[in-house]
Amino acid sequence: MEYKIMEINDNNKKSEYTNNILRKLPEWFGMEEGLREYVITVNKYPYWAAFDKENNCIGFFSGRTHYDRTGDVYVCGIDPHYHGKGIGTLLYKEVEKYFIKNNCEYVIVKTISEIDEDKNYAKTRRFYKKMGFEELITLTEMWDEKNSCLIMIKKI
Repeated sequence: MEYKIMEINDNNKKSEYTNNILRKLPEWFGMEEGLREYVITVNKYPYWAAFDKENNCIGFFSGRTHYDRTGDVYVCGIDPHYHGKGIGTLLYKEVEKYFIKNNCEYVIVKTISEIDEDKNYAKTRRFYKKMGFEELITLTEMWDEKNSCLIMIKKI
């Protein structure tokens, strides 16, 4: 199946797509306060969305840049019905192209570390490793004691 990837500049669409996708992913985005923050703040950052043949948004990636040299996958999500179909890879590659075009040397992503044995986050870490990321550091004090933050990095 063919999927269409588009950069989205309309802030209302960014919020709409983010809200719709993240609400389908309660295993990752089950905290309402955090979900709402993503829906609002995603408007500040570059954003790409994937669409099916009926033009429904089935996933998105948003990125930001730190210190003019480090890209950061700010937030992303893929409709669970489309997991494992290559959509995350297509979207990540678009974000990475943006970072390369903007002279970034690295890309980072933050996720839950392996200290938490959650199978959903294990799947997330496997995806990022497949994209070429490596573990950099786990920060137990960043979010809270139940959610240890793993920062993964990739040199581009």
